[in-house]
Amino acid sequence: MKQSFAEQIKGNDPLIEKPKNVIQGTISGYPVNVVFGVNGGAFWRIVVDAKQGQNPPGYLMDGFLAEMRSGVKKVTKASYDGKRIEILMRSSGKAGLQIRDILDHIAAYLTQNGYVPCCGCCGEEVPVTLSSINGCMDFMCDGCYGGLCNNLEINKQQMKERKGNIVTGIVGALLGALLGGVLWVIIYQLGYIAGIAGLVAAVCALKGYEKFGGKINVAGVVVSLAIVAVVIYFAQNVGLALEIYREFKEYDITFFDAYRSIPEFMTYPEISGMFYKDLIVGYGLTAIASFATVRSMFQNSTGNYKTGRY
Repeated sequence: MKQSFAEQIKGNDPLIEKPKNVIQGTISGYPVNVVFGVNGGAFWRIVVDAKQGQNPPGYLMDGFLAEMRSGVKKVTKASYDGKRIEILMRSSGKAGLQIRDILDHIAAYLTQNGYVPCCGCCGEEVPVTLSSINGCMDFMCDGCYGGLCNNLEINKQQMKERKGNIVTGIVGALLGALLGGVLWVIIYQLGYIAGIAGLVAAVCALKGYEKFGGKINVAGVVVSLAIVAVVIYFAQNVGLALEIYREFKEYDITFFDAYRSIPEFMTYPEISGMFYKDLIVGYGLTAIASFATVRSMFQNSTGNYKTGRY
């Protein structure tokens, strides 16, 4: 019977899947957690918590990680901050076996070079529990987890007390959205409909609202996204006007003449059909590209947080 990714990663070690899509436990005494679905589901994140023991390692960590990066093509990041090894690896059909091999190599290196298990936050040799801070998993001691939760709660209360100004916020959102609108026109002239331009418009609008208005709230998000939708609509019109201008500039017309002629050109079904089709697709791509980022920005601006221990 074919083994699942989880079974391949666990091997013969006391690892469990808790919470879902997170393999955790210890290998050779070192706290390990492997998370699937990082960066939109395209990556695995491998974390092993350990710090240098009393004696210096015979083989430096930098060299070990450099060898791993060059030896495993799917590994895009391999770093160490003095208490935590972090590996990012692209997902593939062989990911389970590759991750197991990586874990075995890390455990062997740590053991042979005198590293000791520790808290992934403070680096102390104390009991640890897998903890989640806004979705980021690591093994932490009670002190670190409690301190981080306390800081998050203080930040939330400070955010709640901040005052906002919707009028200046709208000005900021408009200025921010215009940056994305300009990018939209440029990309559209190249023959593409790019969700990235919509993403830029949404992010810049929200940032602008927060910068000028002082605080992002539900009303601010709604207003900012409405402005983005309007700006994209006008950017689409500008793109069409530029096409009209290029086609008819030999008749000594200006860009503004071309823009004013849009309603007349929209009476042609083939032109209006293509215009609205591109606009709807553009809105859809913007929504898809922006959803996670907008949600994260709103969460950060309100100070809301989510923690847990497993």
